[in-house]
Amino acid sequence: MSRRPSRLSVLLGRETLVGLLLVLLASAICVSLGFWQFGRFEGKRDAAAVIESHYEAEPVPLADVLPSPDFSFGATDDWTPVELRGSYCTDPDCVLYVRNRQLQGSVGFWQLVPFTTDEGSTLLVVRGWVNSQSERSAPADPAPVPEGELSLTVRLRPAEPVLDREIPEGQVHSVNPPQIEGLLPAGDGEMITDAYGDLAAEEPESPRPVALPEPDRSLGPHLSYAVQWWAFALFFPGALIYRTRRTLQDLEADENAPDDAGTPLRENTDHRPRRPAPTRRRGLDEEEEDALIDHRDR
Repeated sequence: MSRRPSRLSVLLGRETLVGLLLVLLASAICVSLGFWQFGRFEGKRDAAAVIESHYEAEPVPLADVLPSPDFSFGATDDWTPVELRGSYCTDPDCVLYVRNRQLQGSVGFWQLVPFTTDEGSTLLVVRGWVNSQSERSAPADPAPVPEGELSLTVRLRPAEPVLDREIPEGQVHSVNPPQIEGLLPAGDGEMITDAYGDLAAEEPESPRPVALPEPDRSLGPHLSYAVQWWAFALFFPGALIYRTRRTLQDLEADENAPDDAGTPLRENTDHRPRRPAPTRRRGLDEEEEDALIDHRDR
């Protein structure tokens, strides 16, 4: 039998075809996971670029970023420092605490107070982090909210989504201005609905909770994870090619292996038994000639 049908039987065999389907599926999954990780890398990279551009920038008037209280706050404006002049709402019902906020491994609260500007808009301001009491889930010794006219520098952050949970008295689960507005006493200013402020400075200075740390600018391991997933996607086809090649090499080695008579199998095409060639019987004259030659040599 020729080698061509044997090679085709390997290349088109059920085992090879099933392996090819599995390789295609595994490679597709790895490629998809690689693009997912690369998308996360791009998100971190873009967020880090926004932080780098805005965090240490000079403050601008609030109206430059949010011309009206209901103006949409864009992602490219995140962390923008703005200047405010006005006063906090010091009514005890105005001072809220945002639950489950971490700082250096400890869980506590954000102190959240509405600040009404001289222009007539109200911005929710996070003054800082407050530790929780050990006995119960409540803020421990929070700093008082200053009264009177103040100048603030805050960094704008996008409003957080609503968390559909029961809200304890004086506490909230997220910084969502439209939801929180319904919990506050009626105020003079119109609530800014799409952003809140992270306090950077107060003038005149007064005691405040622990300032929030700078945002994380690291890009994380997502790019290296993406490369690893794409490398895995190349590994599976390579493994299938290597295995198929070894199978074909083994097949060729079997075809070239010699039989018991020392003849390679692919060359031993005639399998009929061979008889030894008959030998001719020597005549009397030839024997006498040989004897004479032997006598002369002596």
